Amino acid sequence: MKADIKHLATLSRLHLEESEIEAYSKQFDEIVAYVDKIKEVASAAGEQVIESNEVKNVLREDVVKSYENPEKIIDEAPAHHENFVKVKKILNN
Repeated sequence: MKADIKHLATLSRLHLEESEIEAYSKQFDEIVAYVDKIKEVASAAGEQVIESNEVKNVLREDVVKSYENPEKIIDEAPAHHENFVKVKKILNN
């Protein structure tokens, strides 16, 4: 593990003292152990759901609603053109 810490320090252009390498090595081991524990819990939870056959898609039906005064909605929009609300472009074609 120390070799990995030294390698990362070199790549990051950091000068670490031996005591810092020891400390980071210990912290790294603790982090890896914690991640392994999380994986174990997540795996067990995933197996429970799959085994219990409770996995299902939860979707609602699309319901068309009519508004009494659609022009009012258009008029309250910050910007509009004819019967359309103008919005900022978020996708590039």
